[in-house]
Amino acid sequence: MIFIVCILILLAVIGTPLFAVLGAGGLVASYSAELDPQILIIELYRLASQPNLMAIPLFTFAGITLSSGDGTRRLIKLFNALLGWMPGGLAIVTIVSCSAFTAFTGASGVTIIALGALLYPMLEHANYRQRFCLGLLTTSGSLGLLFPPSMAILLYGIVSGVSIDELFLSGFVPGILLLFMLYSEPHCQDNTIKK
Repeated sequence: MIFIVCILILLAVIGTPLFAVLGAGGLVASYSAELDPQILIIELYRLASQPNLMAIPLFTFAGITLSSGDGTRRLIKLFNALLGWMPGGLAIVTIVSCSAFTAFTGASGVTIIALGALLYPMLEHANYRQRFCLGLLTTSGSLGLLFPPSMAILLYGIVSGVSIDELFLSGFVPGILLLFMLYSEPHCQDNTIKK
């Protein structure tokens, strides 16, 4: 068994497509657990035939629409008008706009690329340190996964069978708490920190 796992890791390192390595790993795991591989195919079909999975391409469409329609700049302008007056206004604008964008697109990586290209130069121009800017953008980009309509929560609810409404409600309070904790970071409210 360990020999087969080592071969799969070696295949992944030398450039075998990752989906093939993961599929082979799933088959090896089902064989070692003495399960019939047909069970995997039946379970994949059951998951793929659920109508809730239609939300995944819609999240992708929302991200493309927001990015191509100049929605990122408008989102930043909106939160700057609402929250820019606060101490460390640019930092709180970054936190809230990245969280909102991630919630609507479903992917924190897309948020970091789409909003990071706009917000990173603004944060550097406001004399925030480079490490702080990078940390703020990556952290606030991942916070949006806790807020509805989050694709990660939706997928977890579909696979586990837990009520998606309850998952949305259970992620909201920790998300707000993490937003406040991130804003209460001393560097957020002091924009006179030099590089």
